Amino acid sequence: MAESLFSKLSGLLAFGGGDNAIGLSIGTSSIKLVELKKSGKSWKLLHFGIVQLPDETIANREITNQIAVVENLRTLVGQLKMKNKSACISLNGPSLIIKRMSIEVVDKKDLQEQVFWEAEQYIPFDISQVVMDFQVLSNSKDGKMDVLLVAVKKSELEAYMGCVQDAGLKPSVVDTDFFALQNVFEANYPVNPSEAVAVVDVGAASIKTVVMHAGVPVFTKDAAIGGRKLTEEIQKQLNLSFADAESLKVGGGQAGAMPQEVSDLMHVMAENFAAEIKRVIDFYSASSVGAPVSYALLGGGAARMPELSKIVEDTLGMPAQMINPFNSISYDPSIFTQDYITAIGPVAAIPVGLALRAGAK
Repeated sequence: MAESLFSKLSGLLAFGGGDNAIGLSIGTSSIKLVELKKSGKSWKLLHFGIVQLPDETIANREITNQIAVVENLRTLVGQLKMKNKSACISLNGPSLIIKRMSIEVVDKKDLQEQVFWEAEQYIPFDISQVVMDFQVLSNSKDGKMDVLLVAVKKSELEAYMGCVQDAGLKPSVVDTDFFALQNVFEANYPVNPSEAVAVVDVGAASIKTVVMHAGVPVFTKDAAIGGRKLTEEIQKQLNLSFADAESLKVGGGQAGAMPQEVSDLMHVMAENFAAEIKRVIDFYSASSVGAPVSYALLGGGAARMPELSKIVEDTLGMPAQMINPFNSISYDPSIFTQDYITAIGPVAAIPVGLALRAGAK
């Protein structure tokens, strides 16, 4: 089942089509769910929901408490009262391998066999415990093919699928966070073939960066630093529980005023995030696999830290702003206020991208 489902990553760069479409993102700190409806040639937001997960439900970005995931997801599905149960889910973390390869192909009938044989050198796991898929990006005149390989540990894929099924949903498509970010970018922003763009998701446990050039994800990087690190610093410096530190980080305290110690820690962490993003983009630039990055778009829950966009912009020396996954996706203003749409935008980027994939033909 896992192998056949994951093979639906074929065409992972495609976009368009479909009726109602659900995107489900199970992150380290929360579960986010989006339902879109086809409206003419575009999409309309029907539902958005988010539920926080108990601490340590997902450790090292692997599900360690399946019961908590299932119960919270089931609650979220019940609250949104969605009739459509088929969802696109995503994978990320150390169990996921994404590798761009150039291979010489003698006979296209043997393409899959050759790609998987070449892939073994890049996969640090027992090959029998891995599910793989690939997408051909381009052909060259010298008989070489540019291929994007995606591989994941079978146990990790089945753990996510099991939770989704036990919560009453059907995981009909499997994708990755990186390609979800690409989907949401291409649906909402103009694509200039002469420039590359970096879309960065600053989440609870990681900073995920995908650099796109001419409609192709030419570079991906997953760095193990995120908003959880800030919570841990607040917890340590102010001698609080993790839950109280998280509440203080998000809400700023009962009076609504951010304590100076927390504000200072946020500024330092924002600088650390910006430095990590710069390292990633510098590494991409040195690899010369595509055009120079022209600007960066930031998403993810931790991207909402005060002044992060400005600090990233100053650090990179290029424009940086928060991503808006609803630039080209409409919504009913009597249901969703503009303030609400602005507030959820950064955390909605990945599930919106997954919903767009679910609606792809």
